[in-house]
Amino acid sequence: MIKKSLVILAVVTVLVIGGIFALAQRARHHGFGRPGMHGRGVMMALRALDLTDEQKTKVKEIMEASKSTVQPIHEQMKANHEKLADLKGNFDETAVTEIADSQGDLTAQLIVTRQRVKSEIFAILTDEQKAKAEQLHEGMMNRFKDRMKSWHGGDSEPSEE
Repeated sequence: MIKKSLVILAVVTVLVIGGIFALAQRARHHGFGRPGMHGRGVMMALRALDLTDEQKTKVKEIMEASKSTVQPIHEQMKANHEKLADLKGNFDETAVTEIADSQGDLTAQLIVTRQRVKSEIFAILTDEQKAKAEQLHEGMMNRFKDRMKSWHGGDSEPSEE
């Protein structure tokens, strides 16, 4: 069960970091302070941290700088999805394996980039803001665990194996 918990933690971490990138996409279209649907949670978390104007500017700069890395990865991932769609239900193991390997590599690149961005953002936070961010993360993790329990049959506690 520990392995399952680690996988869940990894998924949640990727989702949180993904939210940061969604914020970057929305910031490009709407400005830093107006989140779109995908960046709403991240913006709420950033608002809860009471960032200074200087910190907001720095976060925006960090996000803008990451675009040159993230955009080509997203484009390659989209191209892979289109390649899968072009198979139109025909199974070609070699082609599917090649696409899956490519998606795995691209996902790894995104994770590394998102972790770098997260690290850069955390570097500009005060100790109090970091503590608050950790509290927000813990709360989100607890809500996620509760949802997972409800999806998988409710009240039973996972066993530690």
